[in-house]
Amino acid sequence: MELNFQKAGHDYYEPLRFTPFTCETMRENIVPDSCGDIARIVDTTGVVCLTNRELTGDGRFCASGSVEVSVLYIPERTDAAAQGDGPCALRFQIPFQCYGEGQGDVACEFLDIRGELSSIDTRVLNPRKVLTRANLVLYPMGCRHVSMSVCTGVEEGEGIQLLRERRQTRVAAGVREKEFTFTEELPLSPGRGGAEEILSARVDIRGTDSKLIGSKLVVKGLISASVLYKEADGRLNLLQQDLPFSQILEGNGFDEDCESEAAYRLLSCECRIGSESGPDDAYVLTLDLLLRARVSVWRGEEISFIADLYSTAAPVACQTAELELSEDCQRTVRRQNARELLETGVAVKVVVDTEIGCGGAQLEGGELKLPVWARCLYLDENDMLGSVRREFTVSCPADLPAGGEELQAEDVCHGDVIANIMPEGIELRFPIECAMTTSSRRRHVCVSGGETEEEDRDRAAAPSLILRKMASGETLWSVAKQYRATREGILAVNELDDESQITPDKLLLIPRAR
Repeated sequence: MELNFQKAGHDYYEPLRFTPFTCETMRENIVPDSCGDIARIVDTTGVVCLTNRELTGDGRFCASGSVEVSVLYIPERTDAAAQGDGPCALRFQIPFQCYGEGQGDVACEFLDIRGELSSIDTRVLNPRKVLTRANLVLYPMGCRHVSMSVCTGVEEGEGIQLLRERRQTRVAAGVREKEFTFTEELPLSPGRGGAEEILSARVDIRGTDSKLIGSKLVVKGLISASVLYKEADGRLNLLQQDLPFSQILEGNGFDEDCESEAAYRLLSCECRIGSESGPDDAYVLTLDLLLRARVSVWRGEEISFIADLYSTAAPVACQTAELELSEDCQRTVRRQNARELLETGVAVKVVVDTEIGCGGAQLEGGELKLPVWARCLYLDENDMLGSVRREFTVSCPADLPAGGEELQAEDVCHGDVIANIMPEGIELRFPIECAMTTSSRRRHVCVSGGETEEEDRDRAAAPSLILRKMASGETLWSVAKQYRATREGILAVNELDDESQITPDKLLLIPRAR
């Protein structure tokens, strides 16, 4: 006779991580007529603006956007040059569209792709034309929808014994996204000259808080802006400022005890001289950004299931299924102070600007390997503008919890970068933060169906009482199931309170069911 099972449904999203893919994009650019010919390229910087991401019909990832490029160069000085003393900048966009391989027919929802500039360089084709090449690394991620029904009990059945298990897992309840604009006017110090030309602008966006309040998701963060500009007399200045922001997203459908994490993607970045009320005001810079806030909402999910069953009244044939869960999820942040020397080959007089970039973290030999690149813009002892860039790896102890089989890690540089001028070059000291999520992927066998069978004729000849010891690896459940007794009955007849009182040398009296 088929058993009637009670079932519980579970509906949630499971995070997916995919293999990063790379992209190379390039563009030729002409020097404007108002600028002098290029005498020397000093530096090239770029900001990735990833505006579109999608999963194509053939299962590939598609990412598109642009790299906002600033090429800093020294012009040849002629009567036709109209920029005055000091360096000039070519600022332009390099559009890109690239594809990465997916994972076959794996359904992916809430797709996100993080773009990272791994390298960028410019070479002179002729005094009025340059070729800029940028290399990107793109990190796709998303969620897979999970909907399952698990057996939790039996509605009826004589003598049915159930072995229930409960497991805790952390699942995604959903994802909310919102695009928003951010505009801020940045006043320059009155003690300095006004800005004549913006040479480069970059931003670092990080979240500081994310909460679910009622039916709203409230997120807060900081935008660290760095703007390099030139005054009328050719002197360079760097404006750095932290700008707070906040946004409200719809949070309908989530419980208030859910946790949330916010990430931000830059869609466009523009910095200009002047303000809304004073377009020609050289003592104000206006920063215009288009951002996407992506908030992942998480909840704890308890999944109860029947790991095994039998009947004291009749044999039972069970059908089983495999249940795979991500358990023991922990999120930690590792902080590591780094120090690196960038050799310049010349004596450095002043450090004008520094920038730190981080790549994807990898676990090797119990340590996190964090790929990092550093860039410095400086003036040498002859007031010649130069730059140096170096790639290196920072090691950080992982200290993974026991059983942590899965690791997701992302490293960033948040904090002050200290530049010390040394005889060999520039020594940089800076903090690295690595956010890690660890979990264990475990498989469990659960009962998915079953039915009672006819009694074996030899069963009636079996003794009603058994005296035996528990073998190594046996449990009270397995012994009770073998003889179609109950755990409670075995404990009672042996005058025991619980299974922990059973020792390997103890003889157990087992009342066998008829």
